[in-house]
Amino acid sequence: MEKVTVLIVGAGPAGSTCGLLLKQRNVDCLLIDRAVFPRDKICGGGLTPRSCQLLDTLLPTFHYDYNSVNRLKLLVEGEQVFDLHMNKELRIVKRREFDAQLLEEYKRSGGAFANDALNTIEEKDGQIVATMLSGRQVACDYLIGADGANSRVRKYLNPQSDHGFLWMEQYGPKSPDNAIVINVSKTYEQGYYYAFPNTAYDVQGFGDGNTTPQRFREVLDQMGCPDLKPKGAFIPRSCDYPLHDHIILIGDAGGFPNRLTAEGLYYAFLTARNAAEAISSGRPFAEVNAKVFAHKKKEVWEARFFYSKTGLWLLRFLCRNFPGILLRCYDKATGTKKS
Repeated sequence: MEKVTVLIVGAGPAGSTCGLLLKQRNVDCLLIDRAVFPRDKICGGGLTPRSCQLLDTLLPTFHYDYNSVNRLKLLVEGEQVFDLHMNKELRIVKRREFDAQLLEEYKRSGGAFANDALNTIEEKDGQIVATMLSGRQVACDYLIGADGANSRVRKYLNPQSDHGFLWMEQYGPKSPDNAIVINVSKTYEQGYYYAFPNTAYDVQGFGDGNTTPQRFREVLDQMGCPDLKPKGAFIPRSCDYPLHDHIILIGDAGGFPNRLTAEGLYYAFLTARNAAEAISSGRPFAEVNAKVFAHKKKEVWEARFFYSKTGLWLLRFLCRNFPGILLRCYDKATGTKKS
């Protein structure tokens, strides 16, 4: 049986970033993923200013490709109510390339990686033993689940955990104005339509509490999108599992995407940092990540109000009469500081 200090399941942004930070702290770790990279990932690919700032702070030598976007169009019931020229760019990445670049950065740091999948988890004699589908067994002091919405690590902690909302998207023709488009509607159940432009095409997507392939097609037809080949994935919306001192969930696996916007990359980097800090310092993850857990509870109420009839009415009212208030809210939510 192999022995490592930390076994990380899932080599997406959360897992690869955590592995890189652990390597910086000289902590022995093994990163595994069933996928062969580069691989596609359901995600608009938007890096908000706070995401960029956090990533640059954590991994200052990491360089990645992106499309710079400074314009956001907000629609309510299909009617444009706000055209925001942002003070600071949003970086739109192709997740297929971005995730592969992060994994390669981890490998270049000397990090161990294996194409394998987690099968079972056992706790015995003060250690965690993970058995892979290949039959490989690894004993570790810490097990980190960074394996997304269908996390087997989270299922171990709570077999009844909720997958969250289904989001679907397709790759459509690139819009000429290079703008992010968001549409919200009272017919959507705490979700929205989006179009994120990267360098070659627009990622057109939709997700809410009632998403089905048929509903996805109906919404995109209403937004004038062509009928292309869609893909789908779940985005968790709750941290519905018992906390464990030596089994840690980060990123989507831990249910950390924003409840209002579904932003996931910022929390992937943030919880990866907190997990690495908890392990290297010997502190409980629940303590290091306490502010994030508390903020997730606050986001639940924010989402319920924003997507209510009252919230959408107020949004339209502010857009027409007090756009400056929305600008300040946007700057606070994304970490944008006016130049």
